[in-house]
Amino acid sequence: MFTTLKKIRNHNVILVFTVAFAMFVDSMSYGIIIPLLPIFSDKILMLNNSQISFFVASYAIGLLTFVPFLSYITNIFSNKNTLLLGSIVLVMSTLLFPICYNYELLLFSRFLQGASAAITWTSGLSLIAENVKPQHRSTALATSMVGVSVGHLLGAPFAGFLYELGGLYLPFLGVILFGLVSILFILTLQPITSIIYDTRKYKNFRFFKLCLNSHILKALTIIVLLESFMLSFLEPNLSLFVARNLHASSETIGLLFGTQVLALGLFSPLAAKISEHYKKLPTILFGLFLSGIVFILMSVAQSINGYFILMAVLGITSALCVSPVLSAFADELDKSEMRGLYHTAYGFFNFIYSVGMLAGPLTGYITNELLPYYLSYILVGFTLIFSVTILIFYLNSKQSRKDYTLQQQSTKPVHPLEPSQDKSQDFSTTA
Repeated sequence: MFTTLKKIRNHNVILVFTVAFAMFVDSMSYGIIIPLLPIFSDKILMLNNSQISFFVASYAIGLLTFVPFLSYITNIFSNKNTLLLGSIVLVMSTLLFPICYNYELLLFSRFLQGASAAITWTSGLSLIAENVKPQHRSTALATSMVGVSVGHLLGAPFAGFLYELGGLYLPFLGVILFGLVSILFILTLQPITSIIYDTRKYKNFRFFKLCLNSHILKALTIIVLLESFMLSFLEPNLSLFVARNLHASSETIGLLFGTQVLALGLFSPLAAKISEHYKKLPTILFGLFLSGIVFILMSVAQSINGYFILMAVLGITSALCVSPVLSAFADELDKSEMRGLYHTAYGFFNFIYSVGMLAGPLTGYITNELLPYYLSYILVGFTLIFSVTILIFYLNSKQSRKDYTLQQQSTKPVHPLEPSQDKSQDFSTTA
């Protein structure tokens, strides 16, 4: 990973680090809620299962609400300034959490947290995609995902530790300090090359139309939905189950989820290399298939140690899904007439991801009311495996192969800052 990063000019290394750090802080703020959820639900607010599920879903509602406006915000303020806005909103949401002594304020804090994630992820990934050329893009995006993984890794276990050390305020104060450092990094970032395009010509719905006409983008959309669904299904269900049935402490719950994100972070750069060698879509589908098997195995786990092992394996299989899909979206966009509009693509990515985050807790609530605990995991596991099977048949259909062949013959991924063969679609800043 570091050898490849050295090939990218120093400016881009600093850029990738800044984005990775912003996403690290965002993920840390998300991760600290997991071990503290039983504290809010069972000791402070006395929440029932439906209230807990809606609280978890309110993060996705914040994502879903802000994503449609990000294209317009980015067009006006640029990706760098939009990233700065995301960090400011994150600090505001984190300030509210420790004083949430009523359910409505807790929901609003979680909503703002989701809004900041939408802003940070969309603008941050767009900054990387528009400044790093395709041959280095997978590694650069995978590096930013390491920031996400480290944030989740530190957020969950250290929230439990800091809560035991200094009470409810201490974990949130730590995140606020990191958020202020992130703001400083963004402010000191050197001027960034911007891609010039006609903002009136391309709207969000134009990308939706592009997805409908592309078999690969439709498949990637379904994959993103499944990824967010399976991970958001776990967060409230597994943390509450191990707390109530296996008597796990907040620290143990944090370490449990930290194990998954540690494996995800460590394996992400390697997953990016594997996807470049064996192609992105087969790698993504293989990771999703293995994730389905892990969920089925979770249905028979009887001890906390068994869950630790399965969460580590899930981290590896998730890396095979998550790391290549970000680069795959940008690659497909560069083959189209919307080349360079990465904030639109990643805004759409976040929109679909937030839909999955809404579906995960909702499905968990419904299945827990109707089915035994272990059957819920079997259902999710077989859903993932069945979906992979359908996607393989879909991508290997005669029409899909024909469309892919025509696309490969007509257009190869070209970074918008490289010389374009099509002058009318050249988004570079030079003539």
